[in-house]
Amino acid sequence: MLLVPGTRVLLRYTGECAVVVSRIDDDTLMVRLEEAPEIEIPAFEEDLLLPPAASAPKGPIGIEALPHGQRAPQQRKITSAQALVQPQGVSVVFEPMPGRDGAVSRYTVWLLNDTDQECLFEVAVQTTARVALEGEGKLDATTVLEVGTILADDLSDRPEVHLTCRRISTEGLEAPVERRVRIRPKTFFNARQSVPLLGVEAHRFVLFEQLATEQPEQNPTDLREYARQHMRKRPDAPSGPPHLLDPYNVAELAQFSHEIDLHAEKLLPNIEKLDPGQILHLQLAHFRSFLDRAVRLGIPRVFVIHGVGEGKLRQAIAEELRRHPMVWKFKNEYHHKYGYGATEIIFY
Repeated sequence: MLLVPGTRVLLRYTGECAVVVSRIDDDTLMVRLEEAPEIEIPAFEEDLLLPPAASAPKGPIGIEALPHGQRAPQQRKITSAQALVQPQGVSVVFEPMPGRDGAVSRYTVWLLNDTDQECLFEVAVQTTARVALEGEGKLDATTVLEVGTILADDLSDRPEVHLTCRRISTEGLEAPVERRVRIRPKTFFNARQSVPLLGVEAHRFVLFEQLATEQPEQNPTDLREYARQHMRKRPDAPSGPPHLLDPYNVAELAQFSHEIDLHAEKLLPNIEKLDPGQILHLQLAHFRSFLDRAVRLGIPRVFVIHGVGEGKLRQAIAEELRRHPMVWKFKNEYHHKYGYGATEIIFY
């Protein structure tokens, strides 16, 4: 089928409706989501379907409404009947997917668990410009599970893999364990190897050698309670709830800046090419990454510089902070350095 700008399409994997904005290359188009018109995403032409004829409803279309014979494919999963001889742990695997001309235009992303343990997972691949992939589910023992696809161009945009796992034991779900890894081009191509279960050569990164963790004494029901039971009090921590400290990242802790400036021109050159929705998405991506790093390093308080303006960024940040389990309190008051253009965040 020939897809031109303005064509209404259906995303094969999610059932969402979108409109073609432009063509990126022979295989890829930029589409705008109908439910969130401020969001534009790249999509492979083969993953776009024409919705049912004129009667097609607006908004997301369920799988049952797909044209005859066109159903969203299930996640592929390969499970071994027996344990592997030399298990390495839980890995993220990037399988090259060559295009018509033989060049690799995208990678299928898999989670490989070659241990005898099973877990629930949440995974995301995020670049400096966008969230390239998100997924969650159950990862069985000695199994490789497909979680999505990323563009080859994403590899040049400092992608970071964030994986959280909760092992399923005989006593129930264990405390979550979390890993982040920044994918650098040289490291990526050096990581190519034959991948068990998949039976192909791909790029593999081991994130967890094992899933077992030290269990909380009283099986806390949320992250705040877990933090209180496993905290280490910093001498300079604010009065109030104690704060969790990671004592093993001394060098990273010394280099950490306690403030981040989210003004768009500080984050990306040529911002005039982006619309307001894309700019806000970029700012929030940097904000989340900064917040996660501060929590991991045990920073007691930070400042997020968002400016005054119309207040959309400040409001979006406030909404996320209200839901964050490690934020004790935050305030947007006058500060001698930032005026009213920054929010102070204090962690547990």
